[in-house]
Amino acid sequence: MNKIKKLIKYLLRDELTTQHRLINAILVVGIGALVFCTFFDFFVGTGIRTFWIMGLLILCFVFSLYIANVKNKPNAAGLILAVISNYFLMPFLYFLEGGKESGMPMWLTLAGLFVWLIVDGWPVFLIYIGDIILYASLLIIEYFHPEYVHKMADRKAEYIDYIFAISALIIIFGSIFKVQNRVYEKRRIELEDKERELTEMNLSLEKANEAKSIFLARMSHEIRTPINAVIGMNEMILRESAEANILNYAGSIETASNSLLSLINDILDFSKIESGLMKIIPEEYEVASLINDCYSLLDMRAKGKGLRLKLEHNEKLPSVLLGDGVRIKQIITNLLTNAVKYTDRGTITLEVDYIKKEDTRIDLVIRVTDTGRGISDEDIGGIFDSFSRADERQNRNIEGTGLGLSITKQLIDLMNGSISVKSKQGVGSEFTAVIPQTVVSREPIGNIWEKFNAGSRTGQNYRESLTAPEASILVVDDVQVNLQIIKLLLKTTQINIDTAESGRKAIELYEDNHYDLVFLDHMMPEMDGIETFDEIKKSERYKNEQTPIVVLTANAIQGADKEYMAVGFADYLTKPVQAKELEHVLIKLLPKDLVTMTE
Repeated sequence: MNKIKKLIKYLLRDELTTQHRLINAILVVGIGALVFCTFFDFFVGTGIRTFWIMGLLILCFVFSLYIANVKNKPNAAGLILAVISNYFLMPFLYFLEGGKESGMPMWLTLAGLFVWLIVDGWPVFLIYIGDIILYASLLIIEYFHPEYVHKMADRKAEYIDYIFAISALIIIFGSIFKVQNRVYEKRRIELEDKERELTEMNLSLEKANEAKSIFLARMSHEIRTPINAVIGMNEMILRESAEANILNYAGSIETASNSLLSLINDILDFSKIESGLMKIIPEEYEVASLINDCYSLLDMRAKGKGLRLKLEHNEKLPSVLLGDGVRIKQIITNLLTNAVKYTDRGTITLEVDYIKKEDTRIDLVIRVTDTGRGISDEDIGGIFDSFSRADERQNRNIEGTGLGLSITKQLIDLMNGSISVKSKQGVGSEFTAVIPQTVVSREPIGNIWEKFNAGSRTGQNYRESLTAPEASILVVDDVQVNLQIIKLLLKTTQINIDTAESGRKAIELYEDNHYDLVFLDHMMPEMDGIETFDEIKKSERYKNEQTPIVVLTANAIQGADKEYMAVGFADYLTKPVQAKELEHVLIKLLPKDLVTMTE
């Protein structure tokens, strides 16, 4: 008995599909029912031929069980059983067991229902149609040739057989449904448990993502703050020094600082993408300006290695597009940076083209070609993998995290674009990015080459874009060096600048003095920028003057600008503070009558 229980448990084990378990249940119940019917027929005096057919039916069921479980072909097992039992064995039993006056119509019904339960796919319809034709044929043969049917001994035997067939039919299907119901119930409980586990896991992941987001924001602030001091102070050296060796040292500091900032940006961007925090934000942008920024950013670096940076562009390219210009700029910059890194001599070409898709849709094509070291066939397959670089031995002296191309690929994927690479070792590489964009203005960009200004910056050629000697601003930051940097960056603008190292001090100064603009750091001890902003808004002076307040922060997480704007800040300025960006905010927010634009 224990062996039978183990066998049934094995045939209904959880790892089987629902259909496989159903077939096993039907086969097991069918074997049991056939054995019982054979004994019943023995007691009611059925002929020897009936025993042979019943025996063959039992063997057919056993063989189907073997095919379903040993050969692991449940569909084949169901098909074999349906064909052999319905078309070969059942017709013989019909004539041997009393025809329509016996319980055989019930057994034929059972055989037909089995087809729907154990056969999967389109064959079930063919077998079903065959069953209808077969059953009709049996009745027609019996009608015209009743002598072919072996009748029961008397009416009493017919009634007994009929009652037994109905009872067997109810018991067989009841047993199958009971077994299957238990299986379904067990699976339902398992699914509910899984769903509960997934819900708890999702909550944990959401908390982890939230914690990661907070961590990234804090890390961005903590890392960028000292870099802000380095870049800002170095900017003043480049502006004010006339000594060639000092400018040379400062140029090296600028290169190293920008390289460090780039590495930090790569790590932060990679973390944001991995945690799902990176969002694509479509905005209108001028294509010529974007290309200019990318070209100017890399031209000096290319010249520093003795390389020529060429620009080729389709002059019919629409001038204004809708897309995430910030991320497209990042993609172009990453591709150009990668080309400069791995090219020792020759030329790097930036090609910008487009493919028209619809009236308002294009595919922006960005192609960067270099005459560099190239990529081997074995390395090219993993070129977009994270923390991966081609030919580590040959390129071990190349700086970088190996994240630039990985981030580029993931950003392009987020914009539903594609990127491909062709390369030959020792000859060079060609990276092609295709990014869907929406056309805002069809006016072509024309020839933009003459607009580019890639000249080097020294201490003598910087000039402020405005002066405002009558304007007063308040700068609030808990780091003294950051305050000093902003004062130095704005030194030639003649703006009157007050500083505060805490939120409390800022509120005191604001209530006692008039300011045309306030720069307010976000992350400060005791009272942070948001809390300080809320307190300033409560003051009578703010209500009367509505002074614009700009958040000054090292939080570079994308989407932070919209969060700050939602709070009520007039603008958003990130650290490290760049002179041109700072002056742009001043021009935009200072009263126009206080600002004088310089030539």
